[in-house]
Amino acid sequence: MNPASDTEAAWTKFLNPDSLKQNLLQGGLYLAAFEMLKESLVGRPRDFFCFAVSDGHIVADLTSPEYQSEVRSLHKHLFTASALWWHKSGAITIEEVDTLRRIREHRDQIAHNMPKMIGTIEHSIDLNLLVQTNQLLAKIDNWWLQNYEAGIDPEQYEQFTQEEMDAACSGNAMFLSMMIPLVSGDDSQFRSLYTMWCDHQKKTKEG
Repeated sequence: MNPASDTEAAWTKFLNPDSLKQNLLQGGLYLAAFEMLKESLVGRPRDFFCFAVSDGHIVADLTSPEYQSEVRSLHKHLFTASALWWHKSGAITIEEVDTLRRIREHRDQIAHNMPKMIGTIEHSIDLNLLVQTNQLLAKIDNWWLQNYEAGIDPEQYEQFTQEEMDAACSGNAMFLSMMIPLVSGDDSQFRSLYTMWCDHQKKTKEG
């Protein structure tokens, strides 16, 4: 370990506009991805147990006994309790519960230590965890679609084959699938889409 060399590398990482912008984009996307994941992970079971319709109005009861016994009782931290509920429901594995813990811990590191993430060589955005964030978001959103939404309104989904249902992707998961390669340095997909869009616009104006 060479302190002088490490300091030089850290300043190079921080002062290089290209790497600085990429690190900021990666950190920002990770934080956004976590919030999308949290909204599904925590929000879906919360809404299911705590919200009801009464006289045409949506009524919320976050102290719902069923929510307390089915979800909140599983762990003192709501995020972990929700993850354990998804595991108990069969949507994710116990290994994925641990992955969710690591995803949350890394989110906290980024949110509270962004300067270290962009200005030291000891810290960096874990892109593998970002990919896993999207994979788990896609998995629980698809599970919810097939096991809850399709169960509540089966007629709306009976036109789709099982293969199509398995391939269904939520809007948030689709968005992240497009953004992750971009912040990883691969903008080829967006350049291709942009070229197609410009060609379309040109033909529209000429037509």
